Amino acid sequence: MASTVPKSDAPRSNWGDLVFRWVCQSSGVFVLLIAATILYVLVRQSWPFLMGDNLSQLLTGDRWDPDKNQYGALVVVFGTVVTSLIAMLIAVPLGIGSAAFLSEIAPAWLRRICGFLLELLAAIPSIVYGFWAKTFLAKFGLLPVYNALGLENSSSGQGILAAGIVLAIMILPYITAVSFDVCQAVPRSQREAALSVGATRWQTIWRVVLPYARPGIIAACFLALGRAVGETMAVTMVVGNGQYLPESFSQFVAGTGDTIPSKIAGSVKETTTADVQNYSALVTLGLLLLGVTLIMNLLARGIIAYASKPRVKAGRRPIHLTGELVEVPPPSADKLVRIRRRAALQNRVMTGVLGAAQFLTVIPLFLILGYITYMGAGRLKWSFFTNRTGDPAGAGMANAVLGSMTLVGLASAFAIPVGMLAAIFLAEFRSHWLTKPIRFVAELLGGVPSIVIGVFGYALLVRPFWLAPTDKSWGPSAWAGAFALAVMMLPVIVRAAEEAIRLVPNGMREASYALGASRRQTVFRVILPAALPAIITGILLAVGRVAGETAPLLYTAGTSNFFAESPSEPTPALPYFIYTYVQNPPKPADTDLAWAGAFVLLMLVLVLNLGTRLLSGQRVVAASRGD
Repeated sequence: MASTVPKSDAPRSNWGDLVFRWVCQSSGVFVLLIAATILYVLVRQSWPFLMGDNLSQLLTGDRWDPDKNQYGALVVVFGTVVTSLIAMLIAVPLGIGSAAFLSEIAPAWLRRICGFLLELLAAIPSIVYGFWAKTFLAKFGLLPVYNALGLENSSSGQGILAAGIVLAIMILPYITAVSFDVCQAVPRSQREAALSVGATRWQTIWRVVLPYARPGIIAACFLALGRAVGETMAVTMVVGNGQYLPESFSQFVAGTGDTIPSKIAGSVKETTTADVQNYSALVTLGLLLLGVTLIMNLLARGIIAYASKPRVKAGRRPIHLTGELVEVPPPSADKLVRIRRRAALQNRVMTGVLGAAQFLTVIPLFLILGYITYMGAGRLKWSFFTNRTGDPAGAGMANAVLGSMTLVGLASAFAIPVGMLAAIFLAEFRSHWLTKPIRFVAELLGGVPSIVIGVFGYALLVRPFWLAPTDKSWGPSAWAGAFALAVMMLPVIVRAAEEAIRLVPNGMREASYALGASRRQTVFRVILPAALPAIITGILLAVGRVAGETAPLLYTAGTSNFFAESPSEPTPALPYFIYTYVQNPPKPADTDLAWAGAFVLLMLVLVLNLGTRLLSGQRVVAASRGD
């Protein structure tokens, strides 16, 4: 009797497997299609301006006034560059110092606590950052300093410096996390060799660890710079939107300004009333912003790829000026003692400096959590969850909460299956020639600024670019807002799910194939159950990222003081109302709603992050079961 066990461990081919492969491959190609469509739509919508007579003044003019046919973007380009530069000057030394402290000095228990706090800091929505920066950082932190120094500033304390500081806080977790990883990747033998010849811990960090990890640290800085350049809501709320270039040192330090993302976000209403030229100019700014962020991401990934290649350095021959060896006498005992004392003092001082960098890195988290909780928890009432905005009986945000849940739910229903199927294609069909371009484009898609995705969603689903100017637009809707959020979720889900699937031991696949299971059966009954905790972690990360997003909804979802009766109507969202009530001079009741909404949004995102942390702790359990 012939054996029923296949001679080969390779999966058997059948029509089900062929269809399954086609569906997974189509999901991966859809990711490519999304990225290509974003680029095509932006170029097409900006084409009238690119081919017009005003293109020359885009980067040379300092006046943006569509009514007078002036489209000078020098002010917003200057604001983008300066705010990003301020953020990097603050965040880079703090992030690298914090990473060195966690990697080389901090005990394991402190490393775990600080790592968790940095994850929470990275999870805070940008709208909450902007709210805190406008009401606390600018008002109570910078304004007293401006007044004491006699610097010219408005009564709010807002401006370019405030925007740069809040950007620095936002990118700190990224620099610290990536730098920590590359420091941990330094071989242990390098440290042991330095310590064995008498080097102190600080000398080992400065002369061994940091030089070895330099390429990865530089890549982390480029990634953070791309994040800073594309940030929208936090900068929009605190930069002051000043339409001038600084004429004095006082204005440069304490003056207001504008950036490319904040200009696009602040011109939402103009897209429905202005002429084609004005709208095309705004899309051109979005195209410029997209180009800058993509260049930053490509540079970072190029540096990482270059640094990851193994290299063997040729030995250097000693150079003798006279051709004779000169014997160098050893230092005297007194000099040796002084050298050791100086090195020990330097080690203690720099240990304190690195510890201070770590403290300064996590202290903003407590300031934000404490201030938002203090101002928002007391204003949270039951009517917040039962009444709608603008309700004469007592305003609440029930419609905004339900709208946010609708938008995130629709986005998840679209992004999760597409992202999962694309991840399965990348992990299980890794020999296919499409896997590398799909993975590369998915990673780049994760760096696209949210306001650019909002403009893309507007041109695709709100005012479709193929309609004539006289045709009626489709208008904002939950479908458009959910699509924009889904585009932001896709890269996160694809990356997390692919990594989770690749962690499943190959022995499980081979055992399944040996028992006669098809590839489809192996994926759904063996691989996905083993990788489920890590996959859920990635999904929660994606949901937490878009739950507090505001910028793409400005152009796509719209708003309303009523409950949306269908997904085709304008759909209110919680972050949108927080932004509206903070930016526009509101009534006292609306201010209370903004504080309560910020507190609810912050708690929601933190709960999602805590759930992610708990589920990520089960990865080892799942892997051990699978093995």
